[in-house]
Amino acid sequence: MIRKYGLTALIVILSLTLVAGLVFWFWWGQSRLDYISKAPDFTLQNVEGQPVSLDGTAGKIRVVEFMFATCPDICPMTTAKLVQIQEKLKNKDLFGTDVQFIAITFNPEQDTADVLKNYARGMKMDMSGWELLRGTPEETQQVLDGFGVYAEKQADGQFAHGTRSLFLIDRKNNIRKIYTMGDEMPTNEVYDDIMNLKNDINLFK
Repeated sequence: MIRKYGLTALIVILSLTLVAGLVFWFWWGQSRLDYISKAPDFTLQNVEGQPVSLDGTAGKIRVVEFMFATCPDICPMTTAKLVQIQEKLKNKDLFGTDVQFIAITFNPEQDTADVLKNYARGMKMDMSGWELLRGTPEETQQVLDGFGVYAEKQADGQFAHGTRSLFLIDRKNNIRKIYTMGDEMPTNEVYDDIMNLKNDINLFK
């Protein structure tokens, strides 16, 4: 009888181990985000005139958005969706503490600190977790080139730019996902990816 119970217990333990392994394998496959490349470091000025570097924000999960304040459609639509994510992260006490949003303007000549502050107010961006950054045209172009983002000023003052200009960066400055901006931005996916990175056990250099 004892040997029978011992065999039953062994079968139960093995079954539970198998189930746990399958659950972990499924979770790992679903939640793990690939490594794309190391994010290029940069130093630009925030709306208070203080220097902000990407390396200086390491330790947080970051979403980097490229935009300009007079953009008629794609940029404000993207920012509005990020503000939706902002509110969900605030409900979990993660925004500004564990997760940071960074917006870099294509158009530093027109997007002064005051213009960016007005943009932030109008879009209801919580500045406890956002950095709106600008630099010289030369610095801006270096950052664009580093991230592989295309942007070209047009005769009317607007910008033609690539729509894959939204980057998810992990705590160690690795780019883990690049998203399409505007109405095609996968808002729920971005939020889920942020939450997956929060518990990511896959370590990269």
